[in-house]
Amino acid sequence: MILKPSIVYPEQKSIIPAMKNKLTFLLCASLVWLASCTPNFYHLRPASGDIAWIEGREVTRVEQNGVVLVASYEFEDPHHLVLDVEIKNRTNAPLLVDPNDFTYFPFEEKGDTLRKKTNSSYAATYRATDPEQKIEQATLEIKRQKQRLVAASIFNGVMLVATIASDIHSSNRNDRSWQQRANNRYNHAQAYNFIIQKQIADVQLQKIRTDQLQHERANWQDMALRKTTLPVGESVRGLLFLPKDTRASYLWLNYETPADSTNLRVKFLQEKIKPEH
Repeated sequence: MILKPSIVYPEQKSIIPAMKNKLTFLLCASLVWLASCTPNFYHLRPASGDIAWIEGREVTRVEQNGVVLVASYEFEDPHHLVLDVEIKNRTNAPLLVDPNDFTYFPFEEKGDTLRKKTNSSYAATYRATDPEQKIEQATLEIKRQKQRLVAASIFNGVMLVATIASDIHSSNRNDRSWQQRANNRYNHAQAYNFIIQKQIADVQLQKIRTDQLQHERANWQDMALRKTTLPVGESVRGLLFLPKDTRASYLWLNYETPADSTNLRVKFLQEKIKPEH
């Protein structure tokens, strides 16, 4: 089974003029910031195991006790370096494959273990991101988006009722000049228009965010390496998401099976790539 990542980030667009001004300001500020800095990209290259080039990618293979691990670098996202991994079960018993059994230790160029950012007394270690947690988080956030839309719609309804009451009360007053009545009608018309536009914007923003969350959840469900009981002679393949530590020069990826003493280790060089100008 060949998995290819497909991540789409939908654009967000507000239709309320006040929000447009704010978004324009933020966009300009972001462009200035991007122009003033040169972000680096990171790439992992296998440096141990049986390394070979397959379809333009460096792939490493290690085996122990009938368990085979095949891994290659796939892509980088804002928080992870992502590997394409395949586990083959050549033992005589079913094998439980769990992303939580993948950990890595980052090292400095001189070979010293990096320390934890929060506590330098301990060596840094990272566990692969659990897809099940990400799926659950996305599902909960989709529910929250629906709840936020309901709350916003209720608030918009309250504003509409208050505006209608104010409009009726003002229209029944006869002690105002023609100019005051005209201004009153204009102000209430603007209030009605704002409420309508706000409701439209709330619905559109909720849809955009929900679509994004559903797409992210689908990626974790369909593309990530997930907890699987692997029958004898079978293999499973998926994406392994490793939390990014930009300080590392290289790392050792460990995969330890819970049922026996199998411990597969693969070394990866972490290369920093500066963007071309």
